[in-house]
Amino acid sequence: MLVKSKNVEMTSGSLFKNIWRFALPLMLTNVLQQLYSAADTVVVGRYAGRIALAGVGSSSSITNMILSLLLGLSMGVSVVVGREMGAKNDKNVSRIVHTAMAVALTGGAIVSLIGICFAEFFLSLIDVPTDVMPQAKIYMQIIFAGKIPAFIYNYGSAILRAKGDSKRPLYIVTISGIMNVALNCFFVIVCGMQADGVALATVISQIFTAVSVVILLCRENDATKLFFSKIKVHIKWLSQLLRIGVPLGIQHMVFAFSNTIIHASVNSFENAAMIAGSSAASSIGNFYSSAMSAFASAAVTFTSQNIGAKKYERIKKIRFCCLADVVIVGVFIAALTAFAGKFLIGIYAPGDAETIKYGVIRLTITGYTITTLGFMNVMSRMLLGCGWSVSSMIISVVGVCGFRIMWVLTIFEQIRRFDVLMLAMPVSWLGTTLIHFVFFNIAQKKLLKS
Repeated sequence: MLVKSKNVEMTSGSLFKNIWRFALPLMLTNVLQQLYSAADTVVVGRYAGRIALAGVGSSSSITNMILSLLLGLSMGVSVVVGREMGAKNDKNVSRIVHTAMAVALTGGAIVSLIGICFAEFFLSLIDVPTDVMPQAKIYMQIIFAGKIPAFIYNYGSAILRAKGDSKRPLYIVTISGIMNVALNCFFVIVCGMQADGVALATVISQIFTAVSVVILLCRENDATKLFFSKIKVHIKWLSQLLRIGVPLGIQHMVFAFSNTIIHASVNSFENAAMIAGSSAASSIGNFYSSAMSAFASAAVTFTSQNIGAKKYERIKKIRFCCLADVVIVGVFIAALTAFAGKFLIGIYAPGDAETIKYGVIRLTITGYTITTLGFMNVMSRMLLGCGWSVSSMIISVVGVCGFRIMWVLTIFEQIRRFDVLMLAMPVSWLGTTLIHFVFFNIAQKKLLKS
């Protein structure tokens, strides 16, 4: 049974109002989560120097790719739980919750082991410069050591969001974000650590989020209540989670991998200021995309619950509301970029004119076109919510990754300029969005006929 004081109603009532009630706390949660990497980048940029900043930025492209896999898998949890809650199948919901926690523990351990052992190999694949490698490697290894709590928090918060509770994950991340910033300053400024210090701060903060979400789930009074004794894999629901989560996880990894293509191309210039500026702009861009992703999460969660409740006529309205919300936020982001772009980059590299120059170039291009990314993410999640997870994955692989590879190998090879390279991102967002629109219309017609 849903608790009205905590959960947003998804299968009835005003969609526009309820989507904002759900998305706004989630947007703030996503933005605060970005404080982990942003605080890392700001602190090392100000107090540990350009090489440490470049090291954090270089390794973050790989760690973000693995994080993207994690987020994709957790989205699968949200979809499956949402459908069963919409259909009011409490027994199934409980089994999914305990299966998800078992997967979080084992998956986190596997990813940690791989990341720690192969950190230098992964970094060499994106041509991290020799002088940057030591800082990048230690940052990446420590971050990967904390993947078990990262898995637990993201799976747990996905369960809460699946039933309309996006507020309590916000409270957890607010506290952990403050903790992370304080620990960053302590380890780097007081203890004299560099990239290793900010990585350690992030892991400690992630442990806090994991413990907090587990406590919340253990105290729930509905089918999502967690019992340690019941944590085990139910094969039926594991297959459902993997059927939806793996394609989406691959899709998220493709997005992140496409960013490593951009990062590797930036590294090819062998210019530390360019790498640092691009890293700073990428960090700010993560805040932008995090704000947009709130509506993508709302799209898939609302779609899943309404499909579970067999209210197919609301799907088209969900799409319209989410896309309209993307436009509203996109206009705000574009204005922020225009008036405060240089100031924002300067936070990461105060007084470093060359680093700021490159950062502003990247931030301007992404900030002005971020609405296109929001469109792409909403349409992708709508397709996922309709059960077309494999199609969504294929479109993303062909679209995002394909368009960027083509751009880098053709246009960028002919005009080797930093700004030309950055245009690969909005080109890939636009092309992929158009493909998603076509496939979603097909999926929607099939739902209405069923």
